[in-house]
Amino acid sequence: MIVLAIGLGLINAVLLLGWGPIDPTNIAWVFGDNATYYTGWSVYRHDTHLHFPLAWTERLGYPIGTSIALLDATPLVAILLRPLSPLLPDPFQYLGVYFALCFVLQAYFGLSLCRRLFPSHTAFVVLGSLFFLVSAPLTWRALGHVALTSHWLIVAALDGYLRDPAERAVAWLGRLWIVLALAAAISPYIAGMCLLVTLAGVARLWLEARCRWRWALVLTATSVVVMLGTQVVVGVLVDRDASTYMSAGYGLYSLNLNAPVNPMAYPSVLLPTLATINPAQIEGYNYLGLGVIALFVLGLARRPTSPLWLADRRWLPLVGLALVCAALAVSTSVSLNSSVLFQIPMPTPITNVLYSFRASGRLFWPAYYLIVTAVLSLTFWTWKDPYRIAILVVALAVQVADLRSLRSAVLTMARNNAAVVSPLKSPAWQELGQRYENLIVLPAYQCAPFTGPGGYYGFVWFGKLVAAQRMRTNSYYAARYTRRDRVAHCVDLLRTQLEGTLDPRSAYVVTDGVRTAWEVAGVRSHKCQQVDGYNLCTTVASGDAKSPVPPIPVAAAYAVGDEIEFAQTGNAQQYKTVGWGDPLPDGTWTDGPIALVRLGLIPPPEPGRALVLEVNARAFVLPQHPRVSVDVVVNGQFIDHWLFRGSAPIGRRKARIPASVATSRPELDVELRVENPEAPMYLGPLAGPLPYFLGLNVRTMRVRYD
Repeated sequence: MIVLAIGLGLINAVLLLGWGPIDPTNIAWVFGDNATYYTGWSVYRHDTHLHFPLAWTERLGYPIGTSIALLDATPLVAILLRPLSPLLPDPFQYLGVYFALCFVLQAYFGLSLCRRLFPSHTAFVVLGSLFFLVSAPLTWRALGHVALTSHWLIVAALDGYLRDPAERAVAWLGRLWIVLALAAAISPYIAGMCLLVTLAGVARLWLEARCRWRWALVLTATSVVVMLGTQVVVGVLVDRDASTYMSAGYGLYSLNLNAPVNPMAYPSVLLPTLATINPAQIEGYNYLGLGVIALFVLGLARRPTSPLWLADRRWLPLVGLALVCAALAVSTSVSLNSSVLFQIPMPTPITNVLYSFRASGRLFWPAYYLIVTAVLSLTFWTWKDPYRIAILVVALAVQVADLRSLRSAVLTMARNNAAVVSPLKSPAWQELGQRYENLIVLPAYQCAPFTGPGGYYGFVWFGKLVAAQRMRTNSYYAARYTRRDRVAHCVDLLRTQLEGTLDPRSAYVVTDGVRTAWEVAGVRSHKCQQVDGYNLCTTVASGDAKSPVPPIPVAAAYAVGDEIEFAQTGNAQQYKTVGWGDPLPDGTWTDGPIALVRLGLIPPPEPGRALVLEVNARAFVLPQHPRVSVDVVVNGQFIDHWLFRGSAPIGRRKARIPASVATSRPELDVELRVENPEAPMYLGPLAGPLPYFLGLNVRTMRVRYD
């Protein structure tokens, strides 16, 4: 069975992805989410220190570090390979190898499960296992989510559940605990699903009177401890703050009730694509495939009454498991096609837990494999040989043909990713690791994923760069960030840099806005040049000979006394430099510790006359965050301090600008330095899911003569 599983799994992997990704020295195809997994592993393998938790590294999220488990980088594999790192080539990626291993293990446990249900029927066992191997949701995950291709753990848990519990309860459940521990060290989503299967196993023991209810409670608690304990040791659970594990999107990335018969973006040979409430429900992609659907319809037509095997008590917990998984997957916003049928209100503590399962549509996978198992069982008990073998062969052929567009999309993606060329072409990038320990990206990806250096895929380009140069970096893309990480990189880092010189051990890649803020603040320790269209800033003493950066933009013309509107329809965009979010209908939020506007006064300010700055703003004040403190700095000089409290979060504030300050520069650089910005996501679900550190929602601003 092992040899057969290896053969089936490898054939499927090669047909699905090609040989390129399976080559561990080939990183050309590594793109998108796979790139963040590769970056996490690459910096982790070169960390000279051992840490607890085991997947922690100080080389990513510098200077505070992070756990690569938060990147979904399949931490168990990284931990096992790390001692071998000196023997492994560089570059080395285990992603493609793990993809192939997942298909091998999926075939193995599919064979094992079918052999357990259909003993002495080798042909049916082999054919049945192929339905697990070519499963649509597993195939779809090969589009770029390595840890989430670990469906073999779910099938292994179901296979363990279906064993005859002739041995003692603890020994029988022990195999499920092993699967659960492996899942906990690979993916939190897979771990949650394996926990549900394990709890179904406890329910089976109780129903079959193999343990009393008190002992069942002990076994349940032990199962939870196995999962959580493993996650603590590995580094999945690294923070007591529950907001670390909460994320926006719950209810959005959910399961549509039509998912089992909806091919979605991958056309079926027969079934139409059905509507969903939003494109994000692709995360709930759980298409059964025309072959499985045909087997189900044919079986019911042949024997419309329930077969006798459904009366077996061991199936009752699995029915409950399927219902629980379906309920969790659809979320509290139950949808069918393009309509939301109803919303289910939940108490806040339960809502907090559910927000941890952002992509809830994935939680249907145990139910999916139970449906496949039930359909195979229905076929086996409904038909006799040789008809059932012939029916299964035809259904498998239909299934593969029906999923052809999906499988083609996976192969095309792997080939297209391999053709992507990095924009970092200059030799200057390849010299950084010889002279600098760190590459600091500002704003870091976790603070500005769409507007930071490199745009949305900046984590790919700079992640591969630090991996190749063996540097540390502050910027990375993760599934989960701790509040400590976000504060350090989105608030403290920019604030401390404006107060002094930059780190001489670090090279910096910054946006035009950050470069302008440095210029305004008088930072002179590093010199910026333009390399491949990016602002690369290195120490002045390094003597970099690269293309000079154009001078910072001239401040937009502003007539003293005019009002600047910060709403979507306003005129503030030309003055905003750094530290501003997207404009909203009622204004623009400051984002981070500093928000800078530059005003080119026309005519120039009159000598000896003071100016007055007027700002109409609403502070981000909630009972959990009762005050916002703001320093007003103009042309590098502190001129006022504003305090917004819960009793008065909205108002027009004024600050007098002395004539000496107003005339010290050709332009007027106005900085709102927020001492205590806060992100709504860290104040509970009622505050909102935004991860950005808000201070003031500025509605209007005006400068006039005193």
